[in-house]
This record gives sequence, C-alpha cells and structure tokens, in this order.
Amino acid sequence: MKKMTCPDCDKEFTADTPENMMDAMHPHYMSDHKEIIEGATPENKKEWMGKFNEEWEKAESV
Repeated sequence: MKKMTCPDCDKEFTADTPENMMDAMHPHYMSDHKEIIEGATPENKKEWMGKFNEEWEKAESV
C-alpha cells in the first residue's frame, strides 16, 4: 500500500496499485476538482498523468 496526496490539494489516499489509486481519487476529483476533469484537453490529461506517475513512484509505503 502506498499513500499519496492529491496533486491538486492536500487530501490523502491509499492504494496498492496506480490503477486503484486513480479509482480512489476519481470521486474526489468529481466532487472537488470537477473543472479539472471537465475542462481537460488531451495535453492537460497527459501532463496530469505524468505528474501522477511521478508522485506514485516516490509515494511512501504504508
């Protein structure tokens, strides 16, 4: 299990795989960061995924 902080705020999440982490973060994004998802261009999505993958790699295990 790894612990990550939302790249766009301070909310923390835990999950055992990057896919599960994204599943855990999705409801949060739909409620607190909906504008990021709805207004995202393919370039924005690629940039966000790059940031997410970097954060996943350096996230500490819990």
